[in-house]
Amino acid sequence: MKNLILSLLVFSVFNAFGQPSIKDAPYHSEKDVSIYLSFKDCINSAKGTAKQYLFIEIINSSTSNMIVSFDKEMWYDGVCQTCESSSNEYKVEVTVPANSKIAGDCDSTDKNLRIFSKMLNLNKVRKLTKYELKNINIENAQ
Repeated sequence: MKNLILSLLVFSVFNAFGQPSIKDAPYHSEKDVSIYLSFKDCINSAKGTAKQYLFIEIINSSTSNMIVSFDKEMWYDGVCQTCESSSNEYKVEVTVPANSKIAGDCDSTDKNLRIFSKMLNLNKVRKLTKYELKNINIENAQ
């Protein structure tokens, strides 16, 4: 019994901290602004949900506020669900203050800086198989 508990504890620690680092390499970088992407598991025991998201972090290293905009393209099970969409739901525009960062997280109701990847507690559901941020535009905020 003690070995089982120890094994579960070790698995949980590796699972929680074994995610890719958000600081590995930027997805896109220009004008002192870098965009990073990382997968993270979001488990809410109270709601009974276990989801994985691809989170977007934008770091502004300049001395000016910057407006960052892009379109999210998402493929689930090999089929692009958003490529032909004209919906504003997949268009993102955010202002990043000078010398700061913004990022998506598990608790936010703002879906702009995250992409749903998969359910962790269900097997037969669609999964994110490819993603792209298109039409990236970075400009000084006036």
